[in-house]
Amino acid sequence: MTDLAKAKALFRKAGLAFPCLPVRLASSLNERGKWIYSTRPIDVSPYDLNHYVNGAGRAETGDYAVLAHSGHGVNSYAIQYYLVCGPLQMFLFLGWGGVYMDAQKTAENIRQCFSLADRIAKDTQKKLRPDGRLMVVVSDFYGNYWSPHHDSDAVHLSDEKTSQEVLGEVLTWLHGQQSAGA
Repeated sequence: MTDLAKAKALFRKAGLAFPCLPVRLASSLNERGKWIYSTRPIDVSPYDLNHYVNGAGRAETGDYAVLAHSGHGVNSYAIQYYLVCGPLQMFLFLGWGGVYMDAQKTAENIRQCFSLADRIAKDTQKKLRPDGRLMVVVSDFYGNYWSPHHDSDAVHLSDEKTSQEVLGEVLTWLHGQQSAGA
């Protein structure tokens, strides 16, 4: 069984959706630890969202995907899905697995967010030029924001919106963009 198949089975057994990874990344997904799958070595826990967000703009990181479940305490657990691929830098940090979390509600949120993230990944490749940038950070713990062109002056703070609303906002913006080839 491949590591990709193991990851899909693990998520399915937990009642979670599995995102549609770009083919070239999916084929290099490796198990890096318990509940940690990545296309690159993991030197810092995926729970350290800022480490991954701050490193996304560096050329040496290259394209990658991370899927993990980590946390601490009784209620600070989350699914992390990080996708850096071409012009897209997307980081989802979605609550799941805490003692006081509603398992069905959080699993449904993850399913919906992964579905929206899949559409964003697909549309970003069509709508943005390879030299463009789209940063999306959605976190149930640390707040939400997104920014086209990795431009701090164009950051859209969305802390009062749900994860799904922020991802929907990004999709709406993407659909207003010209195609990459135009």
